[in-house]
Order: sequence, then structure tokens, then C-alpha cells
Amino acid sequence: MKAGRTYGGLSLEDRKNQRREQFLQAGLNVFGTTGFRSATVRSLCKEAQLTDRYFYESFGNLESLLIAVYEQCMSDLGTAIVTAITTEYQKSDVEAAIIVGLDAYFLTLENPKIARICMVELEGISPEINEFYSRYINGFSQMLIALTQRAFPELNIDRQQQDIIGISFIGAMRQSATSWLMSGYATDRATIVSATSKIFLGIIQLVESKK
Repeated sequence: MKAGRTYGGLSLEDRKNQRREQFLQAGLNVFGTTGFRSATVRSLCKEAQLTDRYFYESFGNLESLLIAVYEQCMSDLGTAIVTAITTEYQKSDVEAAIIVGLDAYFLTLENPKIARICMVELEGISPEINEFYSRYINGFSQMLIALTQRAFPELNIDRQQQDIIGISFIGAMRQSATSWLMSGYATDRATIVSATSKIFLGIIQLVESKK
């Protein structure tokens, strides 16, 4: 199969990928500032400096681009948390692992564009996006549960309760980050990390005391 003609040292596939990245960056800038509901294909093409032909080739519609931008932001967020936490788990310091994990989370969300997309923009757009959002949040919860099981392999709590606690942790993190964003980051990051970590540590200490 031919890869297509090469222009400027880039193959057809390379150029398609480059245009897709330009639209992802444009989506981050537009959705993360003026919001999805006020966005248009024209405004995104202007931001990406590409024509609408390439927009439809890359994504097809605005919802598909929003989902792709959200997935990219959440993937970066998850990677930052896991990298920070697993480094501390190797030192067998659970409290430090929780604090650095939360710091990585809130540090990423200090970018208001990322925070708006991760915390605000997907809500209430369509039933399909609501379902996608719910699945993604549940997946994020499962990541936290897996990290907790790694730190506490003998955790004396059944799986159903683990799932409920996991999604509750996500709710606490999400609401803290959303309120922080809406306040214009009025609280310094160290304070919000310290306060949020107490929720995690309190639940862990409660579960450990029931052994």
C-alpha cells in the first residue's frame, strides 16, 4: 500500500496526524476558554489555521473533537498521578504517596483550560456524552482502587465497598478541583492538597482500624 505523496518531508499519514494535533490544540484553547457550547467549526479552524475540510476529515463533528480533547487531558492527568504515586510507593510511604499524587493532580489542573475541560465542559451536552463521561470517571476510580490495593494488599473490605469508596474519592477530588477553578484558584495548591489528603488518610485509617 502506498503511503501517499510526500510534501515537506512528511507523508500523507504524517500530515493527517499533524492536522489532528493542530485541531486537538485548538480544541483545548477554544473549549478551555470560551467553552464547547459557544464553539463553532469556523472558530476551531481559525484557531488551528486549517480549513473546515480538514476538520471534518479529522473529527467529523464538534462532539468528537471534545471527546478527543477530554481523553487527552485525562490521560495526561492519570499519567501524572500514577507516576508520582508509584515513585512514593516504592519508598513504602503511603501518606507521602497520597500527597504527591494529589499534588500532581492539582498541579495539572492549575492550567484552567485543562481544568475546565476535565471538570466542566462535558456535563449535560448529550446522553451519549453523559454515558461516555460516566464510563471514564468509573475507569479513573478503578485506577485509584488498583493503586490502593497495591499499597494495602490485605485491605479488609469487600470489592463492592471498594468501588463505592473509589467513586466517592473521585467525587471529592473533582468537586475540590471544580470549586478551586471557579474561585480563580483563590487557595494555594499546598493547602488544597493538604486538606484533600485528609479525606484519603482518614478513610484508610478507619478501614485499617477495623482489621
